[in-house]
Amino acid sequence: MMSVGMILFLALGVFSSVMLVFVSELFWLWVMIDLSTIFLIPFLSAELEVKKSWYTGVATYFVVQFFGSASILYGILISWVYLIQDFHSWLIVWGFILKLGLVPFHLWVPRCFVNFHYGGIFIVGAAQKAFLVLAMPMFYSSTVCNFMVYSTAVASMLYGPVAMFNSSEVKPFLGYSSVTNTGFMVLCLFISIHVTSIYAFVYTTSMFFLSLILATGECEKLKSLGSDIPLFYKPGAASLAISFAGFPPFVDFFMKFLVLQSCMDSKMWISILVVLTSSFINLLVWIWMLSFASTGSSFEFYVEPSMWQKTVNLACVMWNSLGGLFLALIY
Repeated sequence: MMSVGMILFLALGVFSSVMLVFVSELFWLWVMIDLSTIFLIPFLSAELEVKKSWYTGVATYFVVQFFGSASILYGILISWVYLIQDFHSWLIVWGFILKLGLVPFHLWVPRCFVNFHYGGIFIVGAAQKAFLVLAMPMFYSSTVCNFMVYSTAVASMLYGPVAMFNSSEVKPFLGYSSVTNTGFMVLCLFISIHVTSIYAFVYTTSMFFLSLILATGECEKLKSLGSDIPLFYKPGAASLAISFAGFPPFVDFFMKFLVLQSCMDSKMWISILVVLTSSFINLLVWIWMLSFASTGSSFEFYVEPSMWQKTVNLACVMWNSLGGLFLALIY
């Protein structure tokens, strides 16, 4: 169990991440980004067992975030002293791309995820990234900055699903999935902040359920998912895999459809092609994962689920099945 101190640090880290959305000045945005990183480190290093692996993940995460923050701060300081708009914008954008783990600066994501516990994977890979994307400044007056951000988002959307096929372990698989969905969220910034917020909420909620289920089974290898995931969580895990694959009427299908519809309204034809290609590869990947999760079940013993576990499983199934219908009714 986590201590009260670690829970406090986690709460402060989440609070700092939420505040990213409400600050309007770049300097205070940098302050909140750094605070969220520092406060999360004790939580990321929390382990139920004594291990040294957490150090590798936390150290890599801290170094990458430090370089990203340094680039953002340097860009802010230059903007105060020199009126070189493009140069300081490039530095700030580069810092955000590094922090978000977009291609080609994505290698730290699976490396860190391998050494994180599932709670850390959810916070770093979904929750923190969602707020960071929503707070990301868009320099529409700079063509180079726009091209940098758009190119890294497109590359992440196409590279992530392909890299997921090459993963044999669950945590790197989730790392590349995070790279893919971060690319989708950044692409949504070119559409509207409203669509970005909806995508961030849907992805974060789905990752919350997935992290809970995988943490319960202490899942490590993809091929052993069928025996690692508890039997009472199988319906929830299956609904998540089907939803991430993009089957209707599940929530991820309607989310991708909303992105496509918004791209069509904005006449973003290249983005439409990228979304369709990424979604097709993603479909194959999650069907592949679903095949692992559905086979190899162990019936040597059955553990009666607690009321909390029953509630999580039911909420997960309802979220994936009814959440998509709710989105369809609204849009």
